[in-house]
Amino acid sequence: MKQILICLICFLFSVTPSIAQQSAQATFDEANTLFKNGELTEALNLYRSIEQTGKISGALYLNMGITAVQLDSLGLAKYYFLKAADFKTTLSRAQTALDYVNSQFSRQSAMLPKLPWDRAIQWINDVLTASGLFLIGFIITTVGLVLLYLSWFNKLSIKKISSYTIALVITGSSLAILAFYADYVDQRYDTAVLITNSQRVVQSPKPDATLESIAYEGYDLTVDHWKSEEQPDWLYVRLGNGQYGWIQNKGVKIL
Repeated sequence: MKQILICLICFLFSVTPSIAQQSAQATFDEANTLFKNGELTEALNLYRSIEQTGKISGALYLNMGITAVQLDSLGLAKYYFLKAADFKTTLSRAQTALDYVNSQFSRQSAMLPKLPWDRAIQWINDVLTASGLFLIGFIITTVGLVLLYLSWFNKLSIKKISSYTIALVITGSSLAILAFYADYVDQRYDTAVLITNSQRVVQSPKPDATLESIAYEGYDLTVDHWKSEEQPDWLYVRLGNGQYGWIQNKGVKIL
C-alpha cells in the first residue's frame, strides 16, 4: 500500500493540469512546492483557490486527494479522488488511489448491490444523458407519427404498417418518459462522502432524535435534495446498507 502512495506522490510532481490562465498555473506550481516542503495545509488551500476559479482538472483533484492523504484526512481524500475519477486523464490513477484509501478506513460500510433498474438509470445519466435519450425517443416517435399519417392517407401500402407505426410511437414515447424519469433522479439525488470521524443518522432532523444508525468517515451516502430542502443544516440520506435517515450536513461532501 505504501508503494501506491509513493507512486501517487510522484504523479503529483509530474503532471500539469489543463489550466488556461498563467496565474492559475503559477498557483498550482506554488502549491506543489509547498507540498514538497511539507507545508500541506497551505498547499491544499492553494489547490482549493484554483478550484474556486473554475480551472479544474483531474490532476488538480488528484493532487488535492494526495495532499489530504498526507494530512491523514482520508474521507476528504476519498472525495477528491472520486472527483478526479470523473476525468479520463486521471481515471486509472484515481481508481488506484480510491482502492488504497478505502483499505485504510477502520470501519467499512455494508454496501447493497444496485438493482439492474438503478444501474440502467445511472448509465443513462452518466453515458447517454437524459437529453440524449429524450432526443432518441422524440425521433422515433416522430417517425412513427409520420408513417401513421401517410398510412391513413393511403400514401403507403406496406402491410401491417399501422401495427409498426403504433409500435414506434409507443417505443419512442416510452423512451421520452424514461428520459424525464432519469433527469428527475439526476436532479433529486446525489452521491456524497462523509469526511468527519462519525455522524449520527437519526429518524428526524433533531439532535436528540431516535438513532437510526451511525455513519463513519468514508461512508458513501445518497442525498435526497428535495426532501433535504425542508430542513436547513440537515440532509436526508440513504446509507450503503439501505437505511434512511437524517444527518447534519456538516462534514458531508456532495459530489
